[in-house]
Amino acid sequence: MQLKTLLFNRGIMTQNLRSVGWIGIAYFLCLFFSVPLQILMIFSSEENSRMHYLHQAENLFRFTEEFQLILMFTVPVLLAIFLFRYLHVKLSSDYIHSLPIKRVALYHQHLIFGIVMLMIPVLLTGVILLVLSGFVDAPELLKISLIGQWVGSTILINTFVFTASVFVAMFTGISVFQGVLTYILFVFPAGVTVLFFMNIKYLLHGFAVDYYLHNQMERIVPFVTASKLVRESLSGIEIAVFLLLTLISYLIALVAYQKRKVETATQAIAFRSLQPVFLYGVTFCSMLLGGMYFGETQEALGWRIFGYIIASIIGYFVALMILEKSWRVLTKWKGYSIFVTIMVLLALLISFDVTGYENRIPSLDKIERAYFGEGVYMMDEKRFDSDIHDYKYRERYYYQEKENIENIRQLHEQIVKTQGRFDQYSGHYRNAVFGYELANGKMVVRQYRVPQDFYTKPNQFYGAILESEEHKWNVHGVLRLDDVTEIDKITIMSNRGMQQLTITNRDDIESFHRTFQKEFKEETYEQFQSNVGSWASVDYLLKDNQRVYSAWKKSFDQVEAWLEERNLVKQARLTGEDISYAIVIKKDKEYLYDYMRYDDTLKEFENRPDAIRIDNFDQLEECLKLSSWNDSGDFVIAYYLHADYSSPLFESIDFNNAPTFIKEKLE
Repeated sequence: MQLKTLLFNRGIMTQNLRSVGWIGIAYFLCLFFSVPLQILMIFSSEENSRMHYLHQAENLFRFTEEFQLILMFTVPVLLAIFLFRYLHVKLSSDYIHSLPIKRVALYHQHLIFGIVMLMIPVLLTGVILLVLSGFVDAPELLKISLIGQWVGSTILINTFVFTASVFVAMFTGISVFQGVLTYILFVFPAGVTVLFFMNIKYLLHGFAVDYYLHNQMERIVPFVTASKLVRESLSGIEIAVFLLLTLISYLIALVAYQKRKVETATQAIAFRSLQPVFLYGVTFCSMLLGGMYFGETQEALGWRIFGYIIASIIGYFVALMILEKSWRVLTKWKGYSIFVTIMVLLALLISFDVTGYENRIPSLDKIERAYFGEGVYMMDEKRFDSDIHDYKYRERYYYQEKENIENIRQLHEQIVKTQGRFDQYSGHYRNAVFGYELANGKMVVRQYRVPQDFYTKPNQFYGAILESEEHKWNVHGVLRLDDVTEIDKITIMSNRGMQQLTITNRDDIESFHRTFQKEFKEETYEQFQSNVGSWASVDYLLKDNQRVYSAWKKSFDQVEAWLEERNLVKQARLTGEDISYAIVIKKDKEYLYDYMRYDDTLKEFENRPDAIRIDNFDQLEECLKLSSWNDSGDFVIAYYLHADYSSPLFESIDFNNAPTFIKEKLE
């Protein structure tokens, strides 16, 4: 009887029904229109459409999925704002706390009422879906387990969002601020993580920001976790986390409510002890945001410092205005000075790398396998094993041979030793990512921006990696394709022009495949580094409809010979016979695209006084073999075709590769 007295008051219940009962009714109508009514409309449509939706949909979240997600993160917040609005209105707060009802009872009655108000519409919708299952022909969609999953997941997330908003309500005295802070709370862990990591990379050479963000974001953003319900149900760990966070929010909010003062209504932050946390928290996040913005857009230390200073000043004084509810705060610099001093000391501590992070490379005997590539995405092999059906033939970046692991370590050490000695924001850069999977299961990952020539200039360690059998097996899926009977056909599609050759004869498929494999196996470091590009893409279509993609490089003479023996070269690639003439000049623009972006530039190109014209077939063929579609060449060549396929075709030629007849005339 005493528990009933503590947790239930008829007057408060009646008042709650009058003030927020409409939210429950509106929520039920929204759920009804978004799920049961959608199913009924589909059931009444044409047979083909009905079968597509009712039998292809994997779960009930697929119906108006975006709308359901919006409901999950808006209705509970609105309900919490209206239920606990009495805390934020001075007259209401004074009145309700003057009643002979303990705060614990007030808290629990409002909390339980809100949770029940969220549960009833979901349960009613679940009952309607059960009724529909009796006459709608969708047994896989409307089975009890899927309906139960939908009801349970929706109630769980609704309760989590509601208690989170109640938690926020206890720490502020403004209802609008409660709503804003609730959504900030949901994205705060991810947001502050992004801001912190994006700024740490400026201070710690090699910090693998992409790796940490890629692996953590999905786990700490409730919106993202909830959106996955469309594809899969919540895991046991995710359910446990939601329940734990709900319990924590409930307990902290209860304690805060008991300690909260009535007169804090209308104040931005209800607890004086938390006001400095809010003030410096906003200042810190603003500083990180400003530094990240100018660091990423301007890529210069001076601009980054400017961003830190300006954004932190703005954040500090805006937060101060909110706390004091006045704009007359511009003379209060003392707190900001303390903040700046602490931030400078923290930045110096990180940049001095007292932990040895920048130079820490695991020893060879501790490494099980090593990762080396230009990005972190392929580091997560489990993602590709489950999501991509043809991962078997895609590029791989892990190395297990000790010789390769040591070469990767040596290459990594070269970058560590050159830190600060090259301009990593020069514009012409590439990424280098090193990952070491240790015997204890841990991963050590480093990420760098390196000059373009790091990959192009001679390097004994990089060369040894490229020439290793393991690297070639990793990079070229065709080397992993041993069973020729799996191949249905091979299609060679020219990169320039409209040529296309399809090989379907079984003997030719096997012969070409073995020749193609041999080219990759025998490819040297010099061939790999040659800047002459490829003739065509090579597409393997397998019996199970998987595809293996590769490229016919211009250095692959054995493939060229194989095609010549069968008189198939003209069908497979652009040849000198397809070209009417070519115009060559010294490159005087940064990008090839600059020569073709305007009609007047195209017209003037072949009439330039510094240009030479090539009509000879042999010379045209030689130029084709040495030119490529890239912007790093020293000469620009435009091929004018007999058949005007968006002619001319622009390519470039390196000085070292250029034929003598071009060098002599254009030097």
